[in-house]
Amino acid sequence: MEVVMARVSGGRKVGAVVAVAAAGLGVAVGAVTAGTAQAQANHPGACVVVQNHAGRTTTVSMNYPAGYNGDWTIYPNDLVVLLYNGEAVKSPTGEFNLQKDSDLQAVWNYDPGRDHDKGCNGSWVVTLNG
Repeated sequence: MEVVMARVSGGRKVGAVVAVAAAGLGVAVGAVTAGTAQAQANHPGACVVVQNHAGRTTTVSMNYPAGYNGDWTIYPNDLVVLLYNGEAVKSPTGEFNLQKDSDLQAVWNYDPGRDHDKGCNGSWVVTLNG
């Protein structure tokens, strides 16, 4: 599997490239390796943003929430909101579980003010580091 940068996959999934926020992000969740990356907190309706600091193109896929089939390709230095069928990927519980390259470290930060314009209750920003 390659590291995540959002691109169209089968005409359904796209990632919206967004500007890097200058303000600090909220709660740090920590690093997770071994192929999955998880955000675990009580933020129902949160969306997910992927930031690629791996130095290479990568691909991610969604384990939870269910129903978001396929994968997203993320290019180096991109910061993207994951979209599915044109809408931001949201979690009913605020938790996410992404499949990623096992050699990448994932650091999660919740930003409560991010992506309200996309119908999100804030967003989890997962930074992938090589």
